[in-house]
Amino acid sequence: MRKVLAILVAILLVTGCAKQGYPSGGPKDTEPPKAIGCRPQNSSRHFAQRQFYIEFDEYVVLKNADANVLISPPMVQKPEFSTKGKGVLVKLKDTLQPNTTYLFQFKEAIADFTEGNPLPSYEYVFSTGDRMDTMMIAGRVEAARDGKPWKDIVAVSAFRPNDSTPAYVTRTDKSGSFAFHYIPEGQYRLVAMEDNNKNWLPDSNEAIGWDTALFAAQDSIDSTRLTVLRMSSPDRSQQRVLKAEFVERGKVSITTLRPMQHPSVKGEPLEWRLNPRGDSLTVWLLNEKCDSTVLVLLDEDQLRDTLKLRYRASVGKSKKGSSQRTAMPLMYALCDGKKAFYDDMQIAFSCPVTAKEIPARLELTNVKDSTSKMVALLLDSAGMRAKLDTILKSGAEYRVRIPAGLFVDLYGHPTDSLVFKATPRDYGTITLNINNLLNHPLVVEVLDKKDSVVQYKTLKQSGLLRFSMLSEGEYRLRAVYDVDGNAQWTTGDYLSGRQPELFEMYEKTLQVREKWELEEKWTVGRPKATRSENRPKPSFPIGGREIKL
Repeated sequence: MRKVLAILVAILLVTGCAKQGYPSGGPKDTEPPKAIGCRPQNSSRHFAQRQFYIEFDEYVVLKNADANVLISPPMVQKPEFSTKGKGVLVKLKDTLQPNTTYLFQFKEAIADFTEGNPLPSYEYVFSTGDRMDTMMIAGRVEAARDGKPWKDIVAVSAFRPNDSTPAYVTRTDKSGSFAFHYIPEGQYRLVAMEDNNKNWLPDSNEAIGWDTALFAAQDSIDSTRLTVLRMSSPDRSQQRVLKAEFVERGKVSITTLRPMQHPSVKGEPLEWRLNPRGDSLTVWLLNEKCDSTVLVLLDEDQLRDTLKLRYRASVGKSKKGSSQRTAMPLMYALCDGKKAFYDDMQIAFSCPVTAKEIPARLELTNVKDSTSKMVALLLDSAGMRAKLDTILKSGAEYRVRIPAGLFVDLYGHPTDSLVFKATPRDYGTITLNINNLLNHPLVVEVLDKKDSVVQYKTLKQSGLLRFSMLSEGEYRLRAVYDVDGNAQWTTGDYLSGRQPELFEMYEKTLQVREKWELEEKWTVGRPKATRSENRPKPSFPIGGREIKL
């Protein structure tokens, strides 16, 4: 008997061990689940049920269904989503409208249970009446500043002309494209929005793109006539001082949120200079040892700020560990060895200066052939830069010595002597002859290969613009329609109905080489011709725009 029991125990142990684990190997499942049926069936008419069920070929899970399932028209009371068996059960909580087509879009809300492979999109549609709406509208959301697809997925609402709540809703995909399916005939206002509060309504603090035109639902999508919504973030911030501080005794730096137009500074005796962008202002107090002050910064009706400032020493450590304060020298070169930053040999000053000689004459030496000549050193009107008044040869190596005491700063301090070398490099130039057909100014921008603005200039009417000192490379040109005349691109404002300012790209990419000067003619503001007289013309300069994909 004991032997029989021992044999049975051994058999059970062997079979038990054999059942543990699963065979290894085989390809990993990368396929999303597939829908194999619905109850009631998809595209049902006279739908009167309080729930529907979608069955799949494998077990599934739901991923943030409340956010990832779009219901159009929107429902006040959200449905309840759950998994049941190999499917998804949706229980309806809201009252269904009569004779209405409802669309449920599952945007990556469903994934398989084992590997988590998401189903990119699945649509379940039904009608509460005897017919199914089948019309559609398609379009794209782009950044109003550069015309590229908007960086994030955003909500898009379709409003009937006089309604304040959306009739239908959808979202963009990663390329910025969107489409409304299963909507009735009619015309709609379209608004794209960040929709941070998930209410499908545009809010003043969200990025918004909209159009003043009404768009008619179509029975098919024409890829040559897609709606384009130009999206921009609102600029509701008041002009203000971002930072104001003593950078050293007697010297104050002030930075503002936006460029100042006509600034002034009031207080004790001082001088000030504005940077080229207009958003930073440096103040030199005539008492150079001053460590506390009260300044009033004015910029017409945009800014009035009283600044109470006190100097706090900025201390750095040397290699030996002792503390020392570093300060920029009064005069320094804008060229360093063989890296010339400008076609001209220039020097800069850390505070305004005046010249003892006007103009000063200096000896300029060509190191390679040991020749020298006397050239004038010209000081600019702001007293912040000076340049040698001469034409430099590319590839030559120059040396110049500026004697001590040639300039005196506003405190009466003379400059030290300065010796520096430079090897000028060649640049390219673009000259534009612009025919401006618009009734407002332009901001013309030069863009590099990364679409960064490397130079820009304003043009009130038609005329010539010259962009010099361009390094060798490819450039594109963009003309901003400066409707408000503030010399910069202006974002949209949904509350006031102001669209973001339009822009136009020059049709060619320009290849700039050293010593080249390109001359181009550009007519800005000419409406684009349509391919057919029967096609609707876009409103100009704002409104719907036709694009060709």
